[in-house]
Amino acid sequence: MRTRHGVKDLRAFAQQFPDALASIDAFEEAMTCLDAACYAAVDPHDVDTACQLYPEWRLQCVRYDASDSSLSGLASLIRAAGTTGSFPRLIMRDCLLEIVKQILKSVPELAAVQIESTPQEGNDVATLDLGLDRAVVITLLTNIASTDVVWQGVLAHHRVTDPSSAHAQCLLVFPNLQISQPTFLTPRVVIANMDTEHIRASLLHLAKR
Repeated sequence: MRTRHGVKDLRAFAQQFPDALASIDAFEEAMTCLDAACYAAVDPHDVDTACQLYPEWRLQCVRYDASDSSLSGLASLIRAAGTTGSFPRLIMRDCLLEIVKQILKSVPELAAVQIESTPQEGNDVATLDLGLDRAVVITLLTNIASTDVVWQGVLAHHRVTDPSSAHAQCLLVFPNLQISQPTFLTPRVVIANMDTEHIRASLLHLAKR
């Protein structure tokens, strides 16, 4: 997986393993174990033996027979690693939530931020507590035309400037939006896509406000 500033881009992983986002750390540890076994092996049986030594990783060696079906399976894995197409909203939501959690762990300026996920029914993914009665609401908006993005930003601004949300800010995430960097629409509203660097820069900006 591509990593920038210590944050993994989970989109390709989510595309291939949509139900395993919560197990990303275990997956990486298993792949590290497999990589080490392959590097040290002088015979395929050595890899099989190493996999059996760590049953908790559930690794299994399958004999490669060079058949058309085996080649097709390998090709699909390679294609998936470089593909970040659209997938169901709930999977996209979980992916965004995991990316945000990674950012909070890897960015020192955000280490003290508390995160609370929100119910899956709405568009809000999580609320970040920045302290001093400040909060950031992270909202995922899918299937929004590019011509309606700014209007969604205006609506979000009205929402967070409501007297009942006097200290709130909002990060609007549009998964398919084609922009080169986050858009700071107002002092309280930032627009970004699913790029990990966009989300990281947006949260740093809002935290420093």
